[in-house]
Amino acid sequence: MKILKLSILSVLFVSILSSPVFAGFTEGVVAYEAGNLPLAFKEFREAAEEGHADSQFNLGLMYENGIGVNKDEKEAVAWYLKAALQGNSDAQYNLAVLYENGRGSDVNFAEAYQWYRKAAVLGDGLAVGNLGMLYLRGQGVKEDKVAGFALLLLSVAMDNSPENHAKRNISSTKDLTPEIITAAQALSAEMTKAKKLMEPFDQYMKLTTSDAADNSK
Repeated sequence: MKILKLSILSVLFVSILSSPVFAGFTEGVVAYEAGNLPLAFKEFREAAEEGHADSQFNLGLMYENGIGVNKDEKEAVAWYLKAALQGNSDAQYNLAVLYENGRGSDVNFAEAYQWYRKAAVLGDGLAVGNLGMLYLRGQGVKEDKVAGFALLLLSVAMDNSPENHAKRNISSTKDLTPEIITAAQALSAEMTKAKKLMEPFDQYMKLTTSDAADNSK
C-alpha cells in the first residue's frame, strides 16, 4: 500500500500564509493552529467551494483522515480531484494513491497512472517512484522493467524522505538483468539532467513502442 501525504497540511499552512489567499483559507489556518478543527473545516470548505485549490486539497485531507469532520474517502476523492485539476501536485499524488488502492472509489490503475504522471511532471519524487511501480507491475500501463526501474532510481535521487519506499522497492524487485539495470541507470541519468523531467522518458517509451511495432511486422 502506498503512503499518502499526510503531513502536508501543516507544511502547506506555513508556506501559504505569505501569499494572497481567500479570507476563508486564512481563517481556516488560524482555526487549525488554535485546535478548532470544526471551524477550520468550515472555513476551508467555504474557500474550497469558491475554487481555492489549496483549500480543496486541505478539505480532501480532512475528509480522508477524519480531521474536524467524519471520515469520508469518497468526499476526499472528490475534493482531491478538484484540486488536482487545478494543478495541485499534492492532491494529484494523494488522488492517485486512493485510486490505486481502491479507497473512496474502485481500484483504478489507469486513473492512478494518470495522476501519478501529472504529479511527476511537476517534480513530485514520491509520484515518480509510484509511477515506476506501476510500470514494473504492468498496472494501468504496459509492463516495462527498464522504465519502472529508472523511475525508482530517479525517485531515490529526488526524495530521500522516510516516506519514500523507492530504495526498498529497488531491493525487492526481481528479474532484473544486467542489461535492464544498465539501461535504467542511463535513462535515470538522462532524466536527472533534463530541463523537462519526463522528456527523456517519453522519448524512450516512444522508441520502445516503435521497435516493438517493427518487430511485429
